[in-house]
Amino acid sequence: MSHPHCRRKHSVTAWWRQVVMANLVAAMLAALLPSQTFAHKRNFVWQYGAATAFRGEREYEPWLTWNAETNEGEHLTEFEFGITERWTLSPYLIVRKEQRRSWRLQGWKLANRFAFNRFRNNRWLSGAYLEVIRDGGEWELETKLLLSRYGNGCVWNFDLTAERELGSGHGWEWEPHLGYSQRLNRKVWLGLEAFANLHDHRYWLGPTVVLDAHYRTRLLLGVAFGLNRGADTQLRFIGGFEF
Repeated sequence: MSHPHCRRKHSVTAWWRQVVMANLVAAMLAALLPSQTFAHKRNFVWQYGAATAFRGEREYEPWLTWNAETNEGEHLTEFEFGITERWTLSPYLIVRKEQRRSWRLQGWKLANRFAFNRFRNNRWLSGAYLEVIRDGGEWELETKLLLSRYGNGCVWNFDLTAERELGSGHGWEWEPHLGYSQRLNRKVWLGLEAFANLHDHRYWLGPTVVLDAHYRTRLLLGVAFGLNRGADTQLRFIGGFEF
């Protein structure tokens, strides 16, 4: 009889192989489809910037977040569409692994990001984010106030997030994010991100590395180190593939 731990390890390994293969196939299909413009570039993994996609832009983004301390993970499949010059629409699928459970589909999200002013280098760009979430049978609402500055090979970013579980009677949870990213060369950026959950009094800080693997492909990897009790260290990967 096989050991239960071996069966769990085998099932997790098999699922990871399926996720990797699905992402590779989607990325190759995205690369083959025609595109009229270049996707806007993401510089952070734990927060959003105020820049929106151009009208007609399309991008596929796989997300993978892992908490090694609790053995939990989350995989998001995002498709991003530039509806207008200042409005980006993004549907997501949510797949999650919780403690002592296998990976399973948990729900979906629909996000809207709006820019309040025109993008210009060395000028502050402001925006907002509104997201409706259906996660595990519960409805949630997430909003963000975004402020970004791009120029001179660097990016400054501020993301103030408020989220609430609808119908539960719970109040809003506030999460401020700060980020800085510096271009090192034509292909590599190095950044630092800090964020907090003010409701639970948890705080994180960590580096984010960005690689421009192709003019239509950007890869990001970030680590968030927990700074106090209850703030587990987490790892996140995001790929951006324009199609």
